[in-house]
Amino acid sequence: MCCCALAPASVGAQERPIHVEPAPLAEALTALSRQTGIAIGFEGRLPGLRSRHVDGRMTVEQALARMLEGTGLEARRLSPTAYRLVQAAPPASRRDPVRPAPPLPPEGSVDIIVTGTKREEPLARLPISVAIVQAPGEQGGALLPGTEEVAQRLDGLTLTNLGPGRNRQFIRGVADSPFNGNSQSTVAILINDARATYNAPDPDLKLVDVERVELLKGPQGSLYGTGTLGGVYHIVTRPPDAGSFAAMAGMGASLATHGEMGGSAEAMVNLPVVADRLALRAVAYAVREPGWIDTAGRGDANRGELRGGRVALRALAGDWTVDLNGMAQMRDVADSQYVYARHALERPAQPAEPHDNDFALMALRVAGKLGGANLVYAGNWVDHDVSSTLDASDLSASAFGIAAPALYLEQRRNRLFDQEVRLSQTRDDGLSWLAGLSFVDVRNHLSGVVRGVRDETVGTGIQGVVEFSAFGDMRMPLTGALSLSVGGRLFHSRIEEEQGARHARIEASVARSGFTPSLALSWQAGVHDFFYARYAGALRPGGLSRTGAASAERFESDELQTVEMGWRHSASAWLTVNLDAFLTTWSHMQSDYLLADGLIGTRNVGDARIRGVEASVDWKPAAGWAISAGLVGQSALLTRTNEGLRLEDRHLPVVPDWKARLGVNRHFDLSGWSGSMGVNLAYLGPSRLSFDPGLDRRMGDYALANADLALRRKDWSIRLSGSNLLDCKADSFAFGNPFALARGTQYTPLRPRQWAVGLTKNW
Repeated sequence: MCCCALAPASVGAQERPIHVEPAPLAEALTALSRQTGIAIGFEGRLPGLRSRHVDGRMTVEQALARMLEGTGLEARRLSPTAYRLVQAAPPASRRDPVRPAPPLPPEGSVDIIVTGTKREEPLARLPISVAIVQAPGEQGGALLPGTEEVAQRLDGLTLTNLGPGRNRQFIRGVADSPFNGNSQSTVAILINDARATYNAPDPDLKLVDVERVELLKGPQGSLYGTGTLGGVYHIVTRPPDAGSFAAMAGMGASLATHGEMGGSAEAMVNLPVVADRLALRAVAYAVREPGWIDTAGRGDANRGELRGGRVALRALAGDWTVDLNGMAQMRDVADSQYVYARHALERPAQPAEPHDNDFALMALRVAGKLGGANLVYAGNWVDHDVSSTLDASDLSASAFGIAAPALYLEQRRNRLFDQEVRLSQTRDDGLSWLAGLSFVDVRNHLSGVVRGVRDETVGTGIQGVVEFSAFGDMRMPLTGALSLSVGGRLFHSRIEEEQGARHARIEASVARSGFTPSLALSWQAGVHDFFYARYAGALRPGGLSRTGAASAERFESDELQTVEMGWRHSASAWLTVNLDAFLTTWSHMQSDYLLADGLIGTRNVGDARIRGVEASVDWKPAAGWAISAGLVGQSALLTRTNEGLRLEDRHLPVVPDWKARLGVNRHFDLSGWSGSMGVNLAYLGPSRLSFDPGLDRRMGDYALANADLALRRKDWSIRLSGSNLLDCKADSFAFGNPFALARGTQYTPLRPRQWAVGLTKNW
């Protein structure tokens, strides 16, 4: 592992302000490198240790000594700008002859650890495409970032823009529908190894005190089961630290150019209850999000409020670790954010369309040694409630017999219970294996009511999903440089559904057993280059869908397979390059679609093909400078109907043909302050709302520019940021209300230019 930047020759002896919070050792060393410009190398993978708190004016060597205290490691100076971490030498002994130090790895080689594959693995040798954002809450931009801000930095991740707490995630073009229906999501959202969603929209959790976000691209059916057609979005929060006390409090304010003032507050405390044995970590935050859409009579109508928090307890006993986590987030949005004219920020009078998204999770994780293997038990329970109100006046009379004005009120209650136990081992000869058992129980309830001169229930649904599975993965060296990975998941799922409408109630039960495989071949071509080829698949079971006021029908399971090839180049930490190419075939694709009455059903629409290329570059050209760039080009098309008819130019929804980003960051020292400033540019290419000819509306094709400035001195930090600096009002999502489509084309303008300032105090 190594964290590095160029530095002047005397950097190691210079005293300077240094502040590094207690953190996983890899993350802490990265922070130290950014502040001082040194290069730090370590052979192989860093042990799973946490660093000590470092704060004050000192030399680099003094900071390293404090940071490494108690870790069993020490820093050896190789040059004025480079250090190597080695095991601290034990006292001399006749029986313990001094062994020569292992050879130094290539200067700047970076060993990022990924946990989304259900075990700790170095990214440099992982035969899968992964994108990572480290410490998203501390990298500039939004004061309390969420999924939208992270998606701009994660190549391959695309979102709808129906509104906060209502969006869907898509990875690598695997997009089935722009609508929030009953079909299972194509992306699995995980939080600390716990599955958080099944078919609900993204809860858009604020990434406060988060260690990193991992995006595993491509189908993950062999590890995570049904539904992971596109991949996995994994949030890893900072765990409690039993070694030292830490706390943080922050507040911020924001102003939208065409809107109102907003504000935020956040706090964290880490308490070692029993030194090195038991610790508690608590996080709380609140946000008032400014609105910017004016509805006649209501200015800035789409304002929102959000409250959330987490509590984590960690117990350490020898080789065993027990983590108990609880979190909750409540989001209330006062109105929708679509308009009826391109580039407009106002619309005619209509009723308010509020939205709530309330999310709660409890999770238990136990990890330890069982013989020579690592044993993990992970169990979690999720309670996720989503409610929406829409103006249904345009269709209420013709579809439901209720005179206008009328509102449609929908409530979805999602319950998820997930348990898993697994064993894994990595041997000295390079053989690595994983085996486990999993049980998932999902309960979803839907209620739709039209409210006008009278109230009428127009749709109800109860869905129960139970899935049992056994999974495994093995990675074996074939030669010194060539490795083979084989994995698979054997599962049995059963879905029981009850769909109700105004005049009928229909029940159905669907069972499905199957096997989802994965296969990868990787080649370590010398020290700097890693090549891999991978095949993987995933599927979603079928179910029952409402098709009309008194009818429902079954839809079948869909299956997806992907073949990809990738290359990673790491000549040093000054330069890393990633290149991936992929081809995906999707059979009997499930898709949520609009019914004639404005409600949403699910059906099989046919076969799709997705092909694309992804490239990313991270470059540190000089002391304190960092440049990051990414480019995604993809073609995602529906190629054949369910009846076998070939199609042309039927684009899968939402995903753009092109996506690009460029970020430039500069770290500096100024009169006792350490600081950073950055500019980030992003381009989202043209996309389509739907492959349905009646809704094949163009959207996207816009650029965004964001900038930030952060200053830190001892325990205080100040952050200034600006988003959408060009004040672009392009159409990001050509949909807002299914009942108002007859009123004309709908547009969702980007949030206008916004300025934010934040102040943080650390202890």
